[in-house]
Amino acid sequence: MKIAVIGQSLFGQEVYCHLRKEGHEVVGVFTVPDKDGKADPLGLEAEKDGVPVFKYSRWRAKGQALPDVVAKYQALGAELNVLPFCSQFIPMEIISAPRHGSIIYHPSLLPRHRGASAINWTLIHGDKKGGFSIFWADDGLDTGDLLLQKECEVLPDDTVSTLYNRFL
Repeated sequence: MKIAVIGQSLFGQEVYCHLRKEGHEVVGVFTVPDKDGKADPLGLEAEKDGVPVFKYSRWRAKGQALPDVVAKYQALGAELNVLPFCSQFIPMEIISAPRHGSIIYHPSLLPRHRGASAINWTLIHGDKKGGFSIFWADDGLDTGDLLLQKECEVLPDDTVSTLYNRFL
């Protein structure tokens, strides 16, 4: 399947590598611009593989998708968008463009902890169960229809790192 990955960080890099390992064709990676001269790990990994990398600080202006960004995205012919750790609001023109839509990974059992720092909030609230949700992207913040959820026990001595590395 032809996939566009829209995300960032080590998690985005791990998802990208897993998709390629499973035989999917990543046709493009969209990530954040370099910060202090340092490229995002997801973009670096894709560049090593010769996959086109796009670094946009924004996808729209005044509520409208930027036409040049949309055109570059559409030229890739993605059949599915995968958004691992996507901190940007992506226009619906991009979200709804692929034949199979767009899916997002979120490190919580939605709807409990929407938005940023979901693992942190799981721990701060003393939740006994944590997990992840994969859902269809829509125009809200972590509000799309659920595709899959998996849960795990949160151990008394868990940290963000241990919970993430053990299960998420």
